[in-house]
Amino acid sequence: MKKTILLLTIFSSIYLHNYANDVLVTAASLTGQNTSGPLATHFTNVQFSIAWKNSWRTNTNESNYDGCWLFVKFRKQSTSVWQHATLNTTGHTVATGGTLQSTADGKGAWIYRTAIGIGDVSYAANQLRWNYGADGVLDNENVEIKVFAVEMVYVPQGPYNLGNASAETWKFRDGAVNTWFAITSENVITCGSAAGNLTAANQFTNTGTIPATYPKGFNAYWVMKYEFSRQQHLDFLNTLDQTNATARNNIGAAGNVPNMTVTEPERAAVGFSPVSVLAWLDWAAMRPMSEFEFEKACRGANNLPSPLEYVWGNTTIAQVAGPTGQGTSTETWATGNALYATNQFTAHIRCGALATSTSTRTSSGATFYGIMEMGGNSAELTVIANGTGRNYTGLHGDGSLSPTAVANVTGWPTNTGTDSNILFRGGDVFYASDLLQTSNRAGSVPTDNNASGQFLGGRGVRTAE
Repeated sequence: MKKTILLLTIFSSIYLHNYANDVLVTAASLTGQNTSGPLATHFTNVQFSIAWKNSWRTNTNESNYDGCWLFVKFRKQSTSVWQHATLNTTGHTVATGGTLQSTADGKGAWIYRTAIGIGDVSYAANQLRWNYGADGVLDNENVEIKVFAVEMVYVPQGPYNLGNASAETWKFRDGAVNTWFAITSENVITCGSAAGNLTAANQFTNTGTIPATYPKGFNAYWVMKYEFSRQQHLDFLNTLDQTNATARNNIGAAGNVPNMTVTEPERAAVGFSPVSVLAWLDWAAMRPMSEFEFEKACRGANNLPSPLEYVWGNTTIAQVAGPTGQGTSTETWATGNALYATNQFTAHIRCGALATSTSTRTSSGATFYGIMEMGGNSAELTVIANGTGRNYTGLHGDGSLSPTAVANVTGWPTNTGTDSNILFRGGDVFYASDLLQTSNRAGSVPTDNNASGQFLGGRGVRTAE
């Protein structure tokens, strides 16, 4: 009998960070196929359930919330190529208590709690409308789907203070007065030594302007709650062909596509080249953060900088010690709030391991908005507000890579040779604690974007809509 339904085989429960923070996607299926009109308008609904722990939505202080970035990959069973699914801008449904917001470019959607609250969340039988006809899938083709979820944190629109009045290395400051620089819009910024201009002692050109299109952190955006884990990078590898998966395998994954495996999947994934990080971000339809967005995400809006503050807002810092279950999904630490300047560990800590039900912003090392491990553990890739880096406009990835599995988004840092448009912020396991300061800009500039390092991790952002 000829099967006319779209889905014959489901690759369900594809999850990201399921060990690091217990986000879990289950019961993926396709339902409600609509074949009316021309093929380009045919759609079906991707149904799934999702749950994650320690969710929040507040209306005081931070006044923000967490959520998950959702995107779908599909593979025609006649090929080995995984493609990014195009979602409709309307027609989605979500369980009671949740909000499901799609994007204008159709590359994904956010799901988050609707009401003020804190605690675990679970949303069953949600549906994303997939425009499969627009993706070149016929009505009777067999496909597999993978539903991906990445925990994110919403950073609201608002003014903030960039840089500091204290002695952070190469900090941003006002051109005439040794104090921070107020960001009050996304408008053009003039650089120089005059009052009201932006300046920095190094890794910055103190002339010209920073265009309005460079992401300054005033407008709202979403940031990954954690650096991506080994499991998340493994899921990425298993959607590539074997040659490209081998080239992007910075985590020691074993086996062959589509069944590669990795030990300690909940650990932060590190040791990447900038090219590999950018490839993951393009694949996930995210983008790299600007160095302005890094500081806003750490300090928060409308806050006066504290002298020499770390990303958690003060100068209290202690090396992590006393691990329990190190390398497992239950890894915790008895003391300390950051991993930095040490050779005693052979691997980085589990994503989110310092956050507990009783932890504070300081003890967990969290930013103002609840983003984890922005200081220490592994370095953060940012696009520098210098030279041609000022041409970065914040375009998102489209979910599709070049034939050699590199990002191909206009205005992103290049994939070859030396690129001074990248600056590693936030410090890491090998560098002194001062690099964990919010406004310290003495991080490394890669000498080769294709060279892997022991300290670079990955974290993406997505402009809010």
